[in-house]
Amino acid sequence: MWIRYTLLTLVVSFLFACKSNEPSILKIFVRSNNFILTEGATVRIVGDLSKGTPEYFEETKTDGGGVAYFYLDEYFDSFSKDQDKVANFTLYARDSSVTYTVGEAKARANLTSTASITLEQ
Repeated sequence: MWIRYTLLTLVVSFLFACKSNEPSILKIFVRSNNFILTEGATVRIVGDLSKGTPEYFEETKTDGGGVAYFYLDEYFDSFSKDQDKVANFTLYARDSSVTYTVGEAKARANLTSTASITLEQ
Protein backbone atom coordinates (compact mmCIF):
# COMPACT_ATOMS: atom_id res chain seq x y z
CA MET A 1 0.00 0.00 0.00
CA TRP A 2 2.72 2.48 0.92
CA ILE A 3 4.46 1.75 -2.44
CA ARG A 4 1.35 2.87 -4.33
CA TYR A 5 1.10 5.98 -2.20
CA THR A 6 4.78 6.78 -2.79
CA LEU A 7 4.47 6.27 -6.56
CA LEU A 8 1.33 8.40 -6.70
CA THR A 9 3.08 11.17 -4.76
CA LEU A 10 6.06 11.06 -7.13
CA VAL A 11 3.86 11.19 -10.23
CA VAL A 12 1.82 14.13 -8.92
CA SER A 13 4.99 15.96 -7.89
CA PHE A 14 6.49 15.43 -11.33
CA LEU A 15 3.39 16.74 -13.09
CA PHE A 16 3.39 19.97 -11.09
CA ALA A 17 7.15 20.43 -11.51
CA CYS A 18 6.85 20.42 -15.31
CA LYS A 19 4.82 23.59 -15.66
CA SER A 20 4.84 25.49 -18.93
CA ASN A 21 6.66 28.79 -19.29
CA GLU A 22 4.86 32.10 -19.42
CA PRO A 23 4.74 33.79 -22.84
CA SER A 24 7.32 36.43 -23.73
CA ILE A 25 5.38 39.60 -24.57
CA LEU A 26 6.52 43.18 -25.05
CA LYS A 27 3.71 45.73 -24.59
CA ILE A 28 4.33 49.25 -25.89
CA PHE A 29 2.01 52.04 -24.72
CA VAL A 30 1.94 54.87 -27.28
CA ARG A 31 0.85 58.31 -26.08
CA SER A 32 0.28 61.55 -27.97
CA ASN A 33 2.11 64.72 -26.93
CA ASN A 34 -1.00 65.38 -24.77
CA PHE A 35 -0.35 62.03 -22.99
CA ILE A 36 -3.46 60.37 -24.45
CA LEU A 37 -3.12 56.73 -25.55
CA THR A 38 -3.07 56.68 -29.36
CA GLU A 39 -5.07 54.19 -31.40
CA GLY A 40 -3.68 53.07 -34.79
CA ALA A 41 -0.12 54.29 -34.28
CA THR A 42 2.63 52.39 -36.10
CA VAL A 43 5.25 50.85 -33.79
CA ARG A 44 8.51 49.20 -34.87
CA ILE A 45 10.97 47.36 -32.69
CA VAL A 46 14.53 46.73 -33.84
CA GLY A 47 17.09 44.64 -31.95
CA ASP A 48 19.85 46.86 -30.54
CA LEU A 49 23.01 45.22 -31.90
CA SER A 50 25.26 47.58 -29.91
CA LYS A 51 23.91 46.05 -26.68
CA GLY A 52 24.42 42.46 -27.79
CA THR A 53 20.85 41.76 -28.86
CA PRO A 54 20.54 39.50 -31.92
CA GLU A 55 19.07 41.04 -35.06
CA TYR A 56 15.29 41.49 -34.98
CA PHE A 57 12.65 43.64 -36.69
CA GLU A 58 8.88 43.71 -36.30
CA GLU A 59 6.18 46.29 -36.96
CA THR A 60 2.57 46.48 -35.81
CA LYS A 61 -0.17 48.99 -35.02
CA THR A 62 -1.62 49.90 -31.63
CA ASP A 63 -5.04 48.58 -30.69
CA GLY A 64 -8.03 50.62 -29.50
CA GLY A 65 -6.37 51.09 -26.12
CA GLY A 66 -3.17 52.53 -27.60
CA VAL A 67 -1.09 49.41 -26.92
CA ALA A 68 1.11 47.50 -29.39
CA TYR A 69 1.80 43.84 -28.57
CA PHE A 70 4.90 41.95 -29.69
CA TYR A 71 5.01 38.18 -29.05
CA LEU A 72 8.67 37.20 -28.69
CA ASP A 73 8.60 33.47 -27.82
CA GLU A 74 10.07 32.35 -31.16
CA TYR A 75 12.72 35.06 -30.95
CA PHE A 76 13.89 33.96 -27.50
CA ASP A 77 13.81 30.30 -28.59
CA SER A 78 16.57 31.18 -31.08
CA PHE A 79 18.91 32.16 -28.20
CA SER A 80 21.51 29.59 -27.16
CA LYS A 81 21.25 27.90 -23.76
CA ASP A 82 24.16 29.89 -22.29
CA GLN A 83 22.83 33.25 -23.55
CA ASP A 84 21.03 35.54 -21.14
CA LYS A 85 17.47 35.77 -22.50
CA VAL A 86 17.24 39.56 -22.31
CA ALA A 87 16.79 41.70 -25.40
CA ASN A 88 17.23 45.46 -25.87
CA PHE A 89 15.18 47.11 -28.58
CA THR A 90 15.06 50.50 -30.23
CA LEU A 91 11.44 51.66 -30.60
CA TYR A 92 10.12 53.72 -33.49
CA ALA A 93 6.57 55.06 -33.24
CA ARG A 94 4.41 57.46 -35.23
CA ASP A 95 0.78 58.20 -35.83
CA SER A 96 -0.07 60.25 -38.93
CA SER A 97 3.20 62.22 -38.96
CA VAL A 98 6.05 61.54 -41.36
CA THR A 99 8.78 61.22 -38.76
CA TYR A 100 9.20 58.57 -36.09
CA THR A 101 9.70 59.15 -32.38
CA VAL A 102 12.55 57.01 -31.06
CA GLY A 103 12.68 55.24 -27.70
CA GLU A 104 14.09 52.15 -25.98
CA ALA A 105 12.65 48.99 -24.46
CA LYS A 106 13.99 45.88 -22.76
CA ALA A 107 12.29 42.47 -22.81
CA ARG A 108 13.02 39.27 -20.93
CA ALA A 109 12.00 35.74 -21.85
CA ASN A 110 8.91 34.30 -20.13
CA LEU A 111 7.73 37.69 -18.84
CA THR A 112 5.43 40.46 -20.02
CA SER A 113 7.61 43.55 -20.34
CA THR A 114 6.19 47.03 -20.82
CA ALA A 115 7.48 50.32 -22.20
CA SER A 116 5.90 53.65 -22.99
CA ILE A 117 6.70 56.15 -25.73
CA THR A 118 5.31 59.67 -26.11
CA LEU A 119 4.99 60.90 -29.69
CA GLU A 120 6.71 64.14 -30.63
CA GLN A 121 4.57 66.45 -32.77
